[in-house]
Formats: sequence, structure tokens, C-alpha cells
Amino acid sequence: MQPKQRILIAEDEPVAALKLQFVLEQAGYEVQRAANGEEALDLLDTFQPDMIISDVTMPGIDGYRLCRKVRKTEAYRGILVVLLTSHTEPGDVLLGLSVGADNYFVKPYEPRDLLECVRQMLSTRSERLRDEPADGIEVMYHGTPYIIDANRLQVLNFFINTYETQFRHQQDLLNARDELARLSKDLERKVQERTVELTEEIEERKRAEQRISEQAALLDLAHDAIMVAAMSGEVLYWNKSAERLYGWSSAEAVGKSIRVLVMGGDESVDAAARAAMRRCEGWTGEMAHRSKGSDQITTQSSWTPVRDANGVPRSVLMINTDISQKKLLEAELIRTQRMENIGMLAGGIAHDLNNVLGPIMLAMGLLKEGAKDDSARKMLTLVEESARRGAEMVKQVLMFGRGVEGARIILQPRHLVREMRTIIEKSFPKNIQLNITTPNDLPCVMGDATQLHQALLNLCVNARDAMPQGGALTISAESIELDAQYSALNAHAAPGMYVLLKVSDTGVGIPPEARELVFEPFYTTKEIGGGTGLGLSTVLAIVRGHGGFVRVQSEVGKGTSFEVYLPTVVPHSEEGTEQSGESVRRGHGERILVVDDEQIVREITKVTLEDNGYHVLTANDGVEALALYARHGESIDLVLTDVVMPRLDGASTIRAMQQLNPDVKVIASSGLNTEEKRAGARTLHGVPLLEKPFTANMLLTKLGEVLG
Repeated sequence: MQPKQRILIAEDEPVAALKLQFVLEQAGYEVQRAANGEEALDLLDTFQPDMIISDVTMPGIDGYRLCRKVRKTEAYRGILVVLLTSHTEPGDVLLGLSVGADNYFVKPYEPRDLLECVRQMLSTRSERLRDEPADGIEVMYHGTPYIIDANRLQVLNFFINTYETQFRHQQDLLNARDELARLSKDLERKVQERTVELTEEIEERKRAEQRISEQAALLDLAHDAIMVAAMSGEVLYWNKSAERLYGWSSAEAVGKSIRVLVMGGDESVDAAARAAMRRCEGWTGEMAHRSKGSDQITTQSSWTPVRDANGVPRSVLMINTDISQKKLLEAELIRTQRMENIGMLAGGIAHDLNNVLGPIMLAMGLLKEGAKDDSARKMLTLVEESARRGAEMVKQVLMFGRGVEGARIILQPRHLVREMRTIIEKSFPKNIQLNITTPNDLPCVMGDATQLHQALLNLCVNARDAMPQGGALTISAESIELDAQYSALNAHAAPGMYVLLKVSDTGVGIPPEARELVFEPFYTTKEIGGGTGLGLSTVLAIVRGHGGFVRVQSEVGKGTSFEVYLPTVVPHSEEGTEQSGESVRRGHGERILVVDDEQIVREITKVTLEDNGYHVLTANDGVEALALYARHGESIDLVLTDVVMPRLDGASTIRAMQQLNPDVKVIASSGLNTEEKRAGARTLHGVPLLEKPFTANMLLTKLGEVLG
């Protein structure tokens, strides 16, 4: 077996060297590699190659110098040299030929072309060695002489090979140019087609963006807060109304957790909505949200899952409407309706209660006149005062429930406090110590004595109930001036002079969570049956109706203090601070027609009037009254008629009597049944009104005013 022919590769690019080595070894050659010209020279003696394939451009000793050294050494004369280069200029070829290269290959090359050249050169190697070297040939190129030490065959082969390589390269360039021209035309056509498509797409995208912009503008104009959140909760969209409602700008909100932003991180707030989203269902309901400033917001929220092309929910559309004000209005409406119901209830029973209390109050006057000892008169006075207080309480309930206003006069507050002392000392437990402080120079207030008395009494009763084991109850009054700064920090307060009435106790106190609720109707901290929950709400209504306000301070276990602020007034010289009792006018035989559907009221009124010098006729309803007036009208000096009666009410009776006698003198009495009934009586021109229940003095005084 013949030994393998050996080829030495001199190449500084490892990848190119490995590729060439692989090609040659696959063809059956023994191959050794050198990274540069120096390594190649060192391997010549040990490896003894038959051929050197060398790159022209290498660091240190390049391919030309390597070839020149090989050709100058006699021992290496038989080694064939093939140069590899990317340079194809004739000068490069002549330079390679002048240094003694046997062949010249241009990069890049086809491996099969290189192998064919290698086989041919190695097969003719022995012939090359036998040929005597020809004389040197001098070739001039661009003024540079090149001495070529090779026989003509080598020169011919070298130029032929170079020409073929150049020709193939040129042919490849021509083919590449034709292919490039074809591709350029195709590319130009495709670019034109794509340009048309892109133009249409851009126009469509502009139209879509315009539609989106218009829709976004509409969303920003919407009053509702509109948001889009990922299924995980991150905000994807946040419109202007959401910014206004929650205080977070779109830049602040997008990317944040919707639960952290508007729900305070409370997972229970949106638990039902998230469960509906997991079922791919819509959800609508109320939610408690908060703003950036931690203000509480109640919203009507609508959640809708947004699906992708495959129907899979990817996000949630949320539309939230602020209903905080609506909820407040609803609560106020409910409260108003509740108050109206109280008023209707009170109005429904007021007539009957006043008809019960009226005879008692009238009878007390008669009984007191007949009493012969002081003890009996005191007891009767006490009963009369209790009946009067009961009547005032009925009026107070109507005032609270229906807004009935009492008469306003100039009052001295220390007289109210003095009345409280009398009631407390007589009726409160002895284990409650009473302390009262009122200065003599206390200014006056404008108000209804009964209403203010009721307000103070309610506060004192609450203080008593807060001290079941006893304690100290303090009532004080003082003059105080409120400035603008204080008024700005307290609702319902205005700058000016006030009388401060303070009711303090040393009782159990009010828990912090209940302090804001104590003035709500029907709210009570007492046990069931211990209170109605109307006491403090009545106090607040009365005080605000007088232009004042109420403050409360309390500490659990240490007691409570209620402060009532009432604006002061300066009385005119001709006005008294309180009305004194008017002189009672006795009758002189005048005939009075008393009309009332309650027999006991008719009878006690008749006895009272007859005992005071009047003659009395009675009728149990309007029909009977008209019949009596038709028969005795000329002798009847005055008609006292109830407003609310069966068959024919008081207002209709009065109008009928006025048809019979335009000069008839009439007094209408009302049990404050309803405001509508009272209004019906007030529509009668020139008809005075006497509210039930009334005392004998009130009745006689009103008769004296009308009869003159």
C-alpha cells in the first residue's frame, strides 16, 4: 500500500483551517495544520509535506514570504505550493508567481475545485521535479518588474488557472447580478404591493385610532367612573370620572391593584363580584369604596367580564356610580317618613288625649274654688299642673313629629333652671346631688318656654338614668361670646353672644362609637323599655329650631356633659321678659253655644262658663249646632266649636253660621289632631283659635278678648 500524500495547511483562521483539513482528510490525504508561516517552516523537516496550501495574509511570515523561503531551500524544492487569497488583481497573481508558487486559488472556493487542482498537481509532481527550471522571465506590470523563475508550463498553468478562477468568479458575479436584478424587480414589486397594503393598513389604523380616541373622549365625559382591570386586579384603564371620584390620576392608578386603591385591601368588599367573574358572569351591586383621601364612598358597581377571541375572560370592565349622596337622601327620606309616621301617630291620638286632659284642667279650676283647706288646694294645683304638663307633652310630640311651632317670647333662662330645680328635688332619687350655678346678669333668649323646658328636662332625665347608683348632677348657665374661628370649626354655630346651658353628670358615660348616634331618632343606649330614643333627638330639634346648637362631651366611667348654646336677645323696654298672667273676665249673662262631640268636654265647659256668669247652650255636632243657631241665633252672643267632629266639622259649621249671620262671633278649638285640620280652621277669616286642652283661665281670657 502506497503511503498517503502529505499536505501542510498554513492558515491563521481556525475555522477555515479546520474546514480545509476535513475536506482533504476525507479525500485520503494526511494533513497537518500551522497557524502561521513560522509554524509551517518549523514543520517542514518533521512532517515533510508533498504540498503546502497557504493563506497569503497571515501575521508574521505571510504566504508570499513562506513560498519564497521554500523555493530558496534546495531540500524543499520538490514541495508544491498553492496560495489562497481573496486578491484577484493581476499584480497579486504576478507577485505569487514571482515567489515561486505552483498555483493560485481565490477565496471563496468550491472544495471540489480545490480537490481537483490538488489531485492534478500531485499527479504531475514527479514531472515537475524532472523539468529543469527555465531562465527567469521579467514581466513589467504598472511599472513594477516581476522575475518569474518557472518553466513556461508552470507559467501557463498558473495563468490558465488564474484566468479560469477569474472567469468563474466573473461568471458568478454576472449570475449574481442577474439574480440580484431579478430579485430587485421582485422586491420592488413586492415593496409596491406591500406599500399599498401598508397604506391601507395605516389608513384603517388611523380610522381605528380615531374611533378609539372618540370613544375614549366619550368615556372621559361619562359621569360614571369607568375602569378596566386584569383578572389579577391590576388597573389597565382609568377614565376622568374615576379620577374625579377617587382622587387618583390615571398615571397613579394604572398598574396598581384595584383592591388596594379603592377597597382598602379588604377582600370581603369584592368577594361576591370576584366569584361571579370566576363563573364568567356579570355582577351588579353596592360596594363601599374609599377615595385617595380615605373618604368613604358608596357606589353602585357593575362588573362585566371582557373575553378574548376564544371566549376566555382576560379582564373586567367596571362601571361605578357614586350613590353616597343618594344613600344620604334615602336615609333622610326614611327619617322624614319616620317622623311623619310619628306625627300621624301623635296626631291620631292627640285629639283623644286632649279631650281626656281638657275636662281635668277645666275641673281643677272649679274644684280649687270649692276647696276649703290649703292641703286640698295644693293637691288640686299639683293635679292641674300635671294635666297641663301632659297637654304640653302632647303638643311637644306634635311639634317634633309635625313641625308645629310654639309661641316665641323673650325668656330669662335662669327661670327655666329654677323650674328644673323644683322638679328634680321633688321627683329625682335622693342619692343624686344637685348643683346649680346661674349668674344674676344672665342675658335673655327668644324662645318657647315649654319647648326649652322640655329640652332641659330630657337632658336631666338622661343624666339621672346614667347614674343608677347615684352621683352629681350639675346644671349651669353662663353668657359666652363665640368668635368666627370657633364658628368655622363647629357646624350650626354663628359668631355672636350665646347663653350656654350645661347639664353634666358623673354617670357611666357614652361609648365613643355611640356619641355620633345619640341624636338619631329611636337610637338609645338604654335597656329595652328604658327609653324611646326620642329624647335627645327632640332636644336637638328644639335647640336648632331656636337658632342654637348642641355639643356633647363624654368619657366612659367618668360622666357626660351636654352643652346647649342659645343666641341671646336684648329686650325692649316695653317688653317684659316673661308674660304675666292676664286678668280673667267674668261673664254678664252672655249666651254661649258650646259645640263638641265629646260629652264630658261639653259638660265641664258648660259648668265652668255658668260658674263664671255665662248662659250656655250645648250641641254634640255641627248639624245640631246649626239647628240651635237657626232657632236662637239672635240671642247667642258667641259660638265655641270644636274643629274635628263627625257628620259636619267645625270649619263647615262656622261657614254655614256665617251665611246665616255674617257678624257671628266664633272661637274654634282644636285638639291639634293634624296640621291640615288646624290649617282648615285658620282659613276662616277673623276666627280665633283656642288650642285644646285649655284651662278655665285660658277659656275665660279668650272669651273676654272676643266679646270685648
